[in-house]
Amino acid sequence: MNKNLPAAFALLCLFSMAIYSPSARAQTNFRPGYVLPLTGDTLRGEVDSREGRANAQRCRFRPTAQAEATTYLPDQLRAYGFTAENRHYRSMTVAIDKAAPQSFFLEVLVDGPASLFFLRDAEQRENYYVVSPNYPLTLLPHGMVQALRDNQPVMQVQTAYRNILSASLAGCQVVQKQLPRLAFQESALIKVVSTYNTECAGYRPSRPQPSGATSHVSIGIMAGGVQHSMTYTGFPFKAGESFERTHTGIAVGPVLQYRTSRLGQRLSIVAAVLYEPEKYEIEGEGRSSNGFAGLRFRHRFDLAYLRLPVMVRYTYPRGKVAPMAEAGFTVAYAVKENTSAEEMDRYGTYSPSQPTNVGSTGKGFSPVQTGFAVGLGLYTHVAGGRGVSALVRAEKANGFSKAIDATSTILHLYGLISLDLTK
Repeated sequence: MNKNLPAAFALLCLFSMAIYSPSARAQTNFRPGYVLPLTGDTLRGEVDSREGRANAQRCRFRPTAQAEATTYLPDQLRAYGFTAENRHYRSMTVAIDKAAPQSFFLEVLVDGPASLFFLRDAEQRENYYVVSPNYPLTLLPHGMVQALRDNQPVMQVQTAYRNILSASLAGCQVVQKQLPRLAFQESALIKVVSTYNTECAGYRPSRPQPSGATSHVSIGIMAGGVQHSMTYTGFPFKAGESFERTHTGIAVGPVLQYRTSRLGQRLSIVAAVLYEPEKYEIEGEGRSSNGFAGLRFRHRFDLAYLRLPVMVRYTYPRGKVAPMAEAGFTVAYAVKENTSAEEMDRYGTYSPSQPTNVGSTGKGFSPVQTGFAVGLGLYTHVAGGRGVSALVRAEKANGFSKAIDATSTILHLYGLISLDLTK
């Protein structure tokens, strides 16, 4: 086992304990917002922004940053929201599946004579509800349902949501013409309900409408150091003998981070293209492809890769500096493949170098590496509002050998810093 692996594992465990400790879980994420009590006027202050399911179940509000927070349940408020994000929630009573009706804070996607709401339930299903002056609050069903075709049960896409929209948005020909081909997508639902309000109900909102699901892409630069720890076993060296070699180098390249409100404020997808040079030298006794034993060989690998890690990142909002954890897969391609093999003659002199024969067939070099990676780090903002993160990452890759009689594995240990170039 690689000597660096226990240390890396211990480091990751310590970071994990720090992030997921009870004190970390108790952290809050207060944003400028408001609450609308059952009676009286709107109260303005700060609202704790949680994940979608938690936002539907409770609201924590404080009038100032120094005040104690009060927790409200859906039957204790009419509404609440976040002013900067233009995100609003309204207390509504709905039934999920066959359960008794319950009160939730539904996210407002369209507000007006006809309104559209969103709720993520306990099973992580996305539920959309529509209501209009002449139609009660109703779930828009979607998904697959079983039907009969030629007396055989088949699964087909449910389209009952179009019938419900037709009834709830009745009398609006502009909308009715769109419904037969309306896809069950949030953006399409928002557009058709908004069209009803503006084209047929004469509604002109006094404030910007909620934007529904939002996404954001940031582009930056990532750079740092990396230690590559390679383990090689197999031809032409002695059977069962393993060679461990390390190389310390750089990793640098562009990075892209994608966030969407439907994944929640804490989850994002991070991808980068990193240039990484690697060098290894292996020297030891073995046998030739002709079966001659007791020979001595020296193999050199001067490589460079473009590595594409695609990571799912979880960032825990806890003040100015937020801890984060990530996991994902990696693919790397060798853009430089300078290899050599030398064999020592009986006089102790190495022969002129030849391209390395990985495996007995001489065709065992693989230009593609794949692996799995995990990482932990910290995220904050610097002057100008740009995000910066410091990250440690460990990746286990399958190495450069695809030969049957030669194997290589590589552990990559990174220390990385990334800076957002866009806000």
